[in-house]
Amino acid sequence: MPLSKKYAHDRQCVLYPGDCFKLIKSIPDESIDLTISSPPYCMGKEYETSTNYEDFINLHEKLIPELLRITKPGGSICWQVGFHVASSVVTPLDYLVYSTFGKCEGLYLRNRIIWTFGHGLHCQKRFSGRHETVLWFTKGKDFDFNLDDVRVPQKYPGKRSYKGSNKGRPSGNPKGKNPGDVWEIPAVNARHSEKTGHPCQFPHAIVQSIRCPCPRGQ
Repeated sequence: MPLSKKYAHDRQCVLYPGDCFKLIKSIPDESIDLTISSPPYCMGKEYETSTNYEDFINLHEKLIPELLRITKPGGSICWQVGFHVASSVVTPLDYLVYSTFGKCEGLYLRNRIIWTFGHGLHCQKRFSGRHETVLWFTKGKDFDFNLDDVRVPQKYPGKRSYKGSNKGRPSGNPKGKNPGDVWEIPAVNARHSEKTGHPCQFPHAIVQSIRCPCPRGQ
């Protein structure tokens, strides 16, 4: 059944379990404002069938034409990835994603966001990994970016200008500051309040932080 037959506009969230390659073909052309995903890293985890990054590349080459097809002009694609590790050799997956997505005409990288977290596996023969990345692409050069939706408190909220025409006025935006492209967000561990049964779950705050490319009201 096409997704359009199941979708209800009055629902806050609709889940479609299944193979994304099959589901995406049911989505109409240029109908999606924002896609956020964290794909499998092809490291042989319990929900994966591959252990090599060549398969990671092949899967993305297969998926990207469909992603472009369903994305509205000015829409966004946000891809959260980490590292492929095999025999202590590390491959940065954001490099592979950029190499693949970068071949697509009309797709532009807007940010490479660093997501850092304070805990995780402890490595013995290399520095422990404490960050992953989010690549934000837009389809076309005209796009939405609602900064006010994601502002964070100013470092010095009461600071005021001491000279010039703005003397005595707040030196920073009273609504808060741009959060920048390095985000410190705790990972979802076994005791995290958001924890479900998924072995590699990422936090809601990641999605909340990158919702600004989506037009208001969507």
